[in-house]
Amino acid sequence: MKRIIALLTMALIATLISGCGDNVRVEITNDLGAWDIEEIYIDPSDSDEWTENRISNVLEPAEVATISVPAGIYDIMLVDEDGDSYTRWDVEIGSAGYNWSVELSDMD
Repeated sequence: MKRIIALLTMALIATLISGCGDNVRVEITNDLGAWDIEEIYIDPSDSDEWTENRISNVLEPAEVATISVPAGIYDIMLVDEDGDSYTRWDVEIGSAGYNWSVELSDMD
């Protein structure tokens, strides 16, 4: 009986842990006209610096990049081919994910 209870407890813990790490989708659409997006950074808002570029290829006009992150509050920065940046601070990314169609008017 103890063994069954132990196995059920382990199964319950595994289920709870697996539910905590679910990622959600962040979709970035390049609506900059003729400019490519060369870098995308998505970092927790409590981080002091940008970490790694989340894309390996440039995001050409009208293309969409999909990046998975755990739900939370993030800062998002994009850099275009001219080095111009586009930043959103304290973005709450919940279970529905987040979509940003980046336009020239979003430039920092």
